[in-house]
Amino acid sequence: MRSLFNPSDHGPADPYESDRSAVPLSPPADASPSVRTEQAADRDVARDPGSGADPSPIETTGMQADGQETHSLPETAGPVGWQPRSGDRFEQAPVQGSGQTTAPTYSVHEEPADSYGAAARYGDPAQDTVTPPDADTLQRLLADVGSQTSRPPVDPAGTPDLGEGDDSVEENASSSQSAERPPRSAPSVTQSITGANNGTVIGIQLQNIINRMRNTDLRRAWVEEQLAVYVPAENEEEAATVLLRENVLVLIGDTGTGRQTTALHLLRGLSGKGLTLKRFLREPDDPFAMDDLAGQRGVGWILDLRAEGDAVSRLGYSLQKTDLLKDAGSYLVVLASPQLWETVGQGGDHAAVTLEAAEAKSVLRAYLAAAPECAGPGLWIDNPRIAQAIAGRLPGEVKRWADAIREEECRPATAMLPSATADDVGAAFNERIDRVIEARADWRNQLRDWHIGHPDSDHRNYLLAAATMDGAPVEKIYPAAESLAEALGETPVPRPGQQGPGIIELTHMVGAVLSADGTVTLPSEGYAEAVVEYFLVDRAHLVDRFTQWTATQAVELEGDLGLQLADRVAELVLRHTQKTRSVALLKSVATQWSAKKVLREHARDLLSVAAVDAGTGRMVRNKILEWARKEDEPVALRATLAAVCRQVSQVYPREALLRLDALAESGNQKITDAVGRAINEMWDNPDQRKKVRSVLRSWAANSKATVRSSGSHAFLHLAGRSDEDGTPSLLVGEDKENDLPWIVQNWRTALDHDPLPDPAVVAFSVWMDGADTAPDIRDAVFDVFARAVHDGPDENRAVRFLSLNRLATHWEPSEPTKPLTERARLRDELITCVRQADPGNSGSHSGVPQT
Repeated sequence: MRSLFNPSDHGPADPYESDRSAVPLSPPADASPSVRTEQAADRDVARDPGSGADPSPIETTGMQADGQETHSLPETAGPVGWQPRSGDRFEQAPVQGSGQTTAPTYSVHEEPADSYGAAARYGDPAQDTVTPPDADTLQRLLADVGSQTSRPPVDPAGTPDLGEGDDSVEENASSSQSAERPPRSAPSVTQSITGANNGTVIGIQLQNIINRMRNTDLRRAWVEEQLAVYVPAENEEEAATVLLRENVLVLIGDTGTGRQTTALHLLRGLSGKGLTLKRFLREPDDPFAMDDLAGQRGVGWILDLRAEGDAVSRLGYSLQKTDLLKDAGSYLVVLASPQLWETVGQGGDHAAVTLEAAEAKSVLRAYLAAAPECAGPGLWIDNPRIAQAIAGRLPGEVKRWADAIREEECRPATAMLPSATADDVGAAFNERIDRVIEARADWRNQLRDWHIGHPDSDHRNYLLAAATMDGAPVEKIYPAAESLAEALGETPVPRPGQQGPGIIELTHMVGAVLSADGTVTLPSEGYAEAVVEYFLVDRAHLVDRFTQWTATQAVELEGDLGLQLADRVAELVLRHTQKTRSVALLKSVATQWSAKKVLREHARDLLSVAAVDAGTGRMVRNKILEWARKEDEPVALRATLAAVCRQVSQVYPREALLRLDALAESGNQKITDAVGRAINEMWDNPDQRKKVRSVLRSWAANSKATVRSSGSHAFLHLAGRSDEDGTPSLLVGEDKENDLPWIVQNWRTALDHDPLPDPAVVAFSVWMDGADTAPDIRDAVFDVFARAVHDGPDENRAVRFLSLNRLATHWEPSEPTKPLTERARLRDELITCVRQADPGNSGSHSGVPQT
């Protein structure tokens, strides 16, 4: 099939987007100690700063693609040699230096989460042998195996793309791309970003996600990298025709069909028209109309509706208004699921194309052909067991199989003897296929067999501790395994002297490596995650105890080890939430961490990442709203939720405010303080200020005293701000007149408090300082305070006046023995003004104390 839009040269860029779901391979259970020692040595060399290794960062689990479980989407400089094409039709361009046309390739496919026990679908490995290769292939394979060294697998640095939408089009933060993956270091959520954010890697990850989601422009380097490996859909030509004819296209497909990459490819192919690629920013369930795209010319828009539950009423009819796009020389591609289009697509059939995913074998061939470490891709592609495993699978899932094969190709291999026969080679290759299939099943079968063979909880606890703290020093893991036993309700058996297995024996029993520097490392990145996942499923009733243990370990471990453990646990929690679509573990960890001061920011960032995750974001945000409304939820957790809303508001301001509104009903001071800080930060964003004003006005007029109190507390944080000339910020701006009623109401609520909240003292000082330095606002300041005292229930008027008096005296203390200062005169003028504004004035019905 001829493709209308194919990328040109992709240069040296690594075609693989980071995908931790393609679990790295573990050596077989019966691997000899010598093989494990060689692996440890390889890790040690790579860790050694003097070895010349330049470890590039490793990605983390995240959510992207059109699937439920997704991972990092690194950004590189992108392919070189790209040349804009003119006109409406495009040709395949040759690979740089190859002299031939690029094979169709595929990138950033939408990836569904695997179901457990997937290996069962692929037959019995013990009975399904590989057909021995022919003589020429055998010689090539023997030469390859004999010369193979311990090469770290290719894994470009990058940050996870966790935008709202299954394989979201949000732009990744820029990062360099390494030719080789470095060995794993101490555990962390991600090693793709250097620097620190309150000491947490996940915090940096979150900010990069938010930055991408707030950015409408899709930079060329990011687009090129998403398309570095791309296989066109079977009906790409039909989609291109519709886009060129209508200037609008709706790509309809299930999770994994590759809607985003197809959209990027088609729009990029129109670069000859001078298009700028952009994502249309909106919150879930926001309305959409073609008029929203007005005012910008030459834009290739992507409207992403893949987020679970997202909908746009009467979208199909809206898409009929294409004249606006045509007049502006712009194009729009909408990404939608069949279920969504069924409900909103009426009237839009002229622009709709149901995407037919590329054939699985072609996708696998493209990925393996682009992998420099895969010397014989044909052996994998033509293998009947691999062919059976990928048959009928969508491109996103096939990509994960390609990653598993790539990991296997990078495994250290023992050279075969020159006398090895074709049967020997075939048997060895069959073992490699076994490991790939097992990795795609999350090592579930191997771990089940290991647990059956190791009923001793000492061994199991050591394995779980080593997996949770993968890469930590052995002197930390050994006692951690004992404390884990206690946390799970066991009574560890005393083993004085040399009774029981020691560190070396335990490490060997669990299939880990004790390296020369004293760290315990499980033999594959994915194996550690699989061990924890196995425990969470197998012992669901112990999840809370396990998470409490991780929190205690993170607090008690010295130096960076505690933070690294917290980052690693966060990664495990995110993966588990993505796979199971359950928030039980997420809530358990967040609750435990929120209760510990040093882990509160980790709890905030963990919940924030989950809340903006493409596959779980909507579910988590709904749960946050549910927890915010429950008075019986722990105070520390609910205070953390306010901090989460503060971060999430950068991309979902309306939803954040709704959850802050629920939290505002709490009468707890800690929660109220957290709500106030969140509102204050949202106010700093000019785009959110109008929404914040609206919410604060509604809170000020609420019939519930707790809501008015929270609104007042949030207001006081804003009232304590001033412009450069000292004028209170709330008295400046076009909307200040409309703001006066709720400003007065919030000052009234604050003055009703006894004792006065600390923010009230700060805010009052700011307002009086402004009145002192800017006489033109003095009348406005006095009027606000006078109305705050008097425009309310008469029975509290005296309380409010006394509160105001105390604030004024605190601002400028009364010293009768000293000459009257200008500030003292201003203080007295305020008190006189407020007293004179009393509706009862000096009469008997006055609620204001008289001097």
